[in-house]
Amino acid sequence: MLSMKQIDVLPPPLPLDTTGIVSWVQIGDLHLTTAAEQNFADLRHIVEQLNARFAANLNFAFLPGDHAENGRSEQYDLVRSALDQLRLPWFSIVGDHDVHSRTVDPYRRAMLAMTHYAFDVGNCSFIALNTFPDPVPHSFTVDEQQFAFLERELNSARSSGMSSVLLMHCYPSDLKNGYARLRELIFRYRPLLVAMGHTHYNEIARDEATVYSSTRSTGQIEEGPVGFSIINIDSGCVSWKFKDLASTDPFVMITSPADWRLTPQTSSMHSAARQLRVKVWSAQTIRAVNAEIAGQEPILLEQIPGANAWQGPNTPLEGCSRIRVIARVEDSQEGIDEIELQNIASPQLRIARRDQHNVIGAWPERGIQGTQLGPNKNGRKW
Repeated sequence: MLSMKQIDVLPPPLPLDTTGIVSWVQIGDLHLTTAAEQNFADLRHIVEQLNARFAANLNFAFLPGDHAENGRSEQYDLVRSALDQLRLPWFSIVGDHDVHSRTVDPYRRAMLAMTHYAFDVGNCSFIALNTFPDPVPHSFTVDEQQFAFLERELNSARSSGMSSVLLMHCYPSDLKNGYARLRELIFRYRPLLVAMGHTHYNEIARDEATVYSSTRSTGQIEEGPVGFSIINIDSGCVSWKFKDLASTDPFVMITSPADWRLTPQTSSMHSAARQLRVKVWSAQTIRAVNAEIAGQEPILLEQIPGANAWQGPNTPLEGCSRIRVIARVEDSQEGIDEIELQNIASPQLRIARRDQHNVIGAWPERGIQGTQLGPNKNGRKW
């Protein structure tokens, strides 16, 4: 067994750059068993790619639970052997597989000693919940202690004029105890995002209040290639995109304005009034970043000093339905991102009561296939 130091104090996230954009990576559920399995090799490759191309321009990494397939100490040894090489502070929570041994102690010794907590990055408060305070795989509960903690943190963020993000293992509606109360708090305080794992597939949902994102697992995948998601919050705009390990440089994300699929349905945010901002990650020198805005001449974006971000002039976006950005690097490779703006013609989905019934469907350009190939929906019973 490896000698691991228990993490008793939350690590500080890396500081914001000059843009104030909060950016992080989510690594999907690992389900690690032995060093001989492909998912352990994939985790090591994820760490290597993050260190080489992304870590210098991210604030932290998040792992949403199910790190160890059977909750065993030797499986957590594998997790830590990879994460100890990551040049980013990381945060984790407990998943159902992490309590298969009917205790959370191996998790607490190897990952974080605390199982629910909060931390701030810039003007955004991140609140992590433990949906297994009773360490039984099928419990899916938020207990009274956490509800008091959650409401206190949400109220504090609101009073301070901060946005909030919830970090959970599963959709709130997957809870067997506490869903109605959690839903009420979400509707009252309107966190920008609930970031999750558990599904095994990439998915985005949105309701009146909030966007919900789940990131494809690193282990037990059925729907597509292994990878990770990059998430940004730019002055209230949420952006989400999946990066598969085999895709080439550069990786481009429009951080402002927000695509309609990443905007709550009753949001008062006016995309047309926001400045175009873009982040680009690459191991190579970025030669040019251009924007194609419907009905206008292509625009050469300017890099924001001290950041891997580019912005356009204060170009009116009123009446614009689509923005496409192309980044070119020194070997002429291109990376592309494209958004559709929320306007009067944007689809208005019927809002269902359950969060996961409000899925946006397939979005291949962002790595969302819409298959729902996971053990709780259309996939295998792992």
